[in-house]
Amino acid sequence: MQPVTSPIPQLEFEDAALDKHLGLISMDRPKIVFDFGPANRLLGGIYPCQMTAFGASPGAGKTTLMGQLADGVAASGNPVLFITEELPAHKLVCKSLVRLSKGALTLGDIPENVAADTTSLAAFEAAVGCYRATIAPNISYASVSSVADIGRLVGECIHACGKTPVVFIDYLQLLATKSAAPFADERLAINDCVTQLRAVCNTYGTSLYVASSVSREFYGSKPPSLKMFGGASTVEYSFDNALYLHEDKERCDAFNRKALKLTAIKARYRALDSAPLTFDGAHAVFREVV
Repeated sequence: MQPVTSPIPQLEFEDAALDKHLGLISMDRPKIVFDFGPANRLLGGIYPCQMTAFGASPGAGKTTLMGQLADGVAASGNPVLFITEELPAHKLVCKSLVRLSKGALTLGDIPENVAADTTSLAAFEAAVGCYRATIAPNISYASVSSVADIGRLVGECIHACGKTPVVFIDYLQLLATKSAAPFADERLAINDCVTQLRAVCNTYGTSLYVASSVSREFYGSKPPSLKMFGGASTVEYSFDNALYLHEDKERCDAFNRKALKLTAIKARYRALDSAPLTFDGAHAVFREVV
């Protein structure tokens, strides 16, 4: 087997390359936009070959936020691959149906109250019809054994749809430990997993959104930092963007619903910023504060 060699670099000054680079700059636009304003403001939309980490402490709602973003991408007609290592797929679909009911249903209503109340049943059937028509044709849920399986599914989606899917992964630590060798060190497993995800991102030109837990020392009021991502330096350097979903202490008493803030702590191609949100857990929805 011959060793893989890189092409020999050629010296080219910018007076010869400038027009090519200007052309690339003019085409450097998001291929898709989210239907959620704060995500667009912090990330600029969905760009090919970019990896974004969503960090949050347990219970902050990162799975719900990822699902809400994924539903919006799928409803716009773009394929979505949602790797779920924490919740079974039907639980995520249930959250989607509650969101689509626009307040008529809560997570506690399904399935008991739906079967017992005609109004709830009508709202549920309407949500199912909307989901079946808009989201279901474009979203695929999967649990995988390794990052290589994700690459395979991305390739299958491109072949089936003619489009590169947007990939959501819930969540990094579970995927890393699941695909690692037995008794492997967790940090090494995360580093290896992130390196492989970067390869999938670059090979297929896809966009990856990866939920991640954060170190316990950041559960409280400690200022957000890239160090919160489990101490794995590869997370700090390999991701293009890192967002942190956390409590907004300044607004805790101003809203009946949970007041949160989505803060960009790394944005390779944009200025850092934050967006105030409210989280309505019963209705499985995040809302922008305007």
